[in-house]
Amino acid sequence: MIIKCKLKLILKPGKATPTPPIAPILGQYGINLMNFCTKFNFLSKNINFEFIHVKIILFEDLNYEILLGNESLTSYIKKFLKIEKFSNKPGIENKELINFEKINQISIYRNIFEKKKISSVRKMVVGTLISVGINYDQ
Repeated sequence: MIIKCKLKLILKPGKATPTPPIAPILGQYGINLMNFCTKFNFLSKNINFEFIHVKIILFEDLNYEILLGNESLTSYIKKFLKIEKFSNKPGIENKELINFEKINQISIYRNIFEKKKISSVRKMVVGTLISVGINYDQ
């Protein structure tokens, strides 16, 4: 089978509906939204994460394959640091300050899923922390 395109989404497991943000993304490729939602909800019904990464491989004949990934980094950081809500104005109103040891713990956990060097994963974690309004101590 010839691959037409690969799509990446971050969705709530078991709660996909044929409305935005799913509908505009998948609709432009001709994917049947109801079939996708029922298939995705069935595959992800036992997953207890807030958000997960989803890869969709679309073939030329409009068949597709759904690959479920791991938990999103921001929801893992929320759980790890026991934060309910991130800053509404990152960079201006920062929530808290974390040390390098916690960044390292998050990076080591994340490195299990990512096939990258630990230093690259650490940079990704630091960038995510900055973008959600959490400062770090060097």
